[in-house]
Amino acid sequence: MQTKIKAFAYSGEKLNHEVIVDLPLKVTKVTVLEAIKQQFPQYKAEISECSVAINQSFIGKESYVMSDIAEIALIPPVSGG
Repeated sequence: MQTKIKAFAYSGEKLNHEVIVDLPLKVTKVTVLEAIKQQFPQYKAEISECSVAINQSFIGKESYVMSDIAEIALIPPVSGG
C-alpha cells in the first residue's frame, strides 16, 4: 500500500520532508524503517537511528493495521541543550 511518511529535522532535509513508500497492510517500526531504507539506501545508517511515530505516538515492537493509521512520521534522534 502506497503510504506517505512525514520526515522531520535532518531526516526531512535529506528526504524532502515527505516520503512515499510501499508498506504491507500490517506495519511495525522495522517494516517502516526498512521500506524507507530501500528507497534511500544512501541514508541507511541515519534512517536506522530514527524513531517512528504512528498517530503522533512513538512506537516500539507493536504492530498496526494500516486502516487504523492516520499518520506515520520519521523522527531522528535529537539532543537537548
